[in-house]
Amino acid sequence: MNKADNIQIQMRHFKMENVRLHGEVSRLSQYAVFLEEENKTIESEVRAECQVTIEMLNYRVEVLEAKVESAENRAASESRRADEEAAKAAGYEKEISGLKEQLEKYKDLQKIADAAKDGTMDYKDILEVIKRRTFQRNSDATRFLNGEIDPNDPFLEEMGFEEVIKTIMERTSEEKRDTSEKKPESKKAKVSLPKRKKQKKAEEAAPKETSTGKRKRRVYDATVLKQMGIDTSNLPAGSKLIRRKDKDGGEDVWYIRLIYHKKAQVICREYKIGRFNVPGADPANSKYPDRILEDNPVMPSFARFYFESKFAFGLSENRILEMLKSMKTRIPQSSLNRWMHQIMTHLRERLEPLILAAIKQSKFTNNDGTRLLVRSRDEESGNVSYNIKYIQAALSLEKKLVVMLYDEGSRGHEVQEEKIFKDSNIECFVADRLSVYQTIVNDLEGQHLQRQACWFHGRHYLVDAYMVDHRVEDVIKLVNTLFYIERIFQDGDDTSPGARLAFRTRWSKRFVDRIMERLEKIRKAGSDYGAMVHRAVNYILDDREAFERFLYDGRIDMHNIAIERCFRHIAIGRRNWLHTGSHKAAQNIAFMFGLYESCKLNNVDFGHYIEDILTRIVNGEEIDESFIPCNYVARPLEEEAVA
Repeated sequence: MNKADNIQIQMRHFKMENVRLHGEVSRLSQYAVFLEEENKTIESEVRAECQVTIEMLNYRVEVLEAKVESAENRAASESRRADEEAAKAAGYEKEISGLKEQLEKYKDLQKIADAAKDGTMDYKDILEVIKRRTFQRNSDATRFLNGEIDPNDPFLEEMGFEEVIKTIMERTSEEKRDTSEKKPESKKAKVSLPKRKKQKKAEEAAPKETSTGKRKRRVYDATVLKQMGIDTSNLPAGSKLIRRKDKDGGEDVWYIRLIYHKKAQVICREYKIGRFNVPGADPANSKYPDRILEDNPVMPSFARFYFESKFAFGLSENRILEMLKSMKTRIPQSSLNRWMHQIMTHLRERLEPLILAAIKQSKFTNNDGTRLLVRSRDEESGNVSYNIKYIQAALSLEKKLVVMLYDEGSRGHEVQEEKIFKDSNIECFVADRLSVYQTIVNDLEGQHLQRQACWFHGRHYLVDAYMVDHRVEDVIKLVNTLFYIERIFQDGDDTSPGARLAFRTRWSKRFVDRIMERLEKIRKAGSDYGAMVHRAVNYILDDREAFERFLYDGRIDMHNIAIERCFRHIAIGRRNWLHTGSHKAAQNIAFMFGLYESCKLNNVDFGHYIEDILTRIVNGEEIDESFIPCNYVARPLEEEAVA
């Protein structure tokens, strides 16, 4: 077979293969069309199924969204309900606290009513006590509260204290003995009763009467006066000159005083301040006049006028505005209130920590509290309410400082415990029997803090009992004698703690022992005495150790009258202002009253003090320990220096 045959055979083979391939391609094409149609069918079915699934999912999403929305609505409603319940609970808590305060206030009256219900006290007695406490004073009760005693009272003789009282009373009437005849005595060997300087001076200054009567005075008529060069033209007819030597060694001089009133003025000065542009900076102003606080136009002299009027004289802000109006000065009350509270806040934030630090260095303090009516507004409802809040005060007679604290009107022990007693040098304090003070002693057990109970409060309870049952008169007389002996010591020459302790050991202790003995007898008598009497007896006996503590330390006062006096101006303010506008205002007012009383204790003029320290602040001085009243050294003001 030749080459050409092979090629033909291969060509036929290729043609057959080509025909086969064309058939395969045709078959594959048909299969592809089939697959495409099948794919379309499947795609349509899947799309339909997916569409159904999607629609189902969308439906479920809508249902879930509806459920979520419903749940959110329920949650919001529950939240609103919870807030309402919380607000109601807060309102209930305030109401409960107010009711608790009222309950605490009228607890004693409830005890009296219960006793009357049991038949141990007559309702007439209850009404008599309430009437006399509220509307009028029983004459005997007033006498007892004033601490009056009669040295010749037969009761004192019956109680065995006749000699004691006579010894005390006779010491001022003893004739003055020649000091040369007296033998020197050791002060330690014998404790003598102190003598009153005032009475002694009065005896020495009393004019001595002669046998001829009163001392004659030299009298000269008008002729002699004319010769002496004295103008008698404006004297009444028949006038005569009485000549005598005055205490300074000169001739007798008559002084005529004419007192004038210069109308007070409040001046408002306006300053023009030029504006100028600084390259690359915002427009600026020239230097403002020096002032106490930025954006506060009040100057030290006006602050003095306001603070003296408000705290020294008890004027309300409305009265001060009326005074300013009469001075041709009109200031909006809101602006005046804001300016003055800015200054008070500035002083309080800087001076109060210094005063507290000084008081905490004291060994002994007097502590008490007083009330204040405060106006407050509910932020949610906008309702205005007036609530009785409390100021807590501490007095240091060592440092001659008073601090008055207002912590949103709280009466809790935390206020004084944290700010006054904790980490302090205070060893003992005088206070009433309020449970707060015993809690402080218990909480600060590690500091070994002690409390002296106030005998003045104990006497109040006894006087209330006297209005119902006069059989407690003897106890009241003993307590008043105790107060009288304490006053005698204060009038003496030596008032040191050692002399005071010796004096109390000799005189006061026997009276205290007799008082406690008498109270124990009343307690043992039981139902023979009414509830009012047992209330007074228990007030003293249940805290006997605290009432007797002053007998063993001459540095401790037996009563809390010193700090009670510090509340007098607050009481005047309560009557004149009626209420305080906010908690912040009450906080500032409490501080300023404490500052005012501290100035009084140090014989510092409050108005001068305020103007001086504010002037020093204007001049750029930083507030330090020299600004507090016990360390303050007065400086002459510019006006006074010019005068």
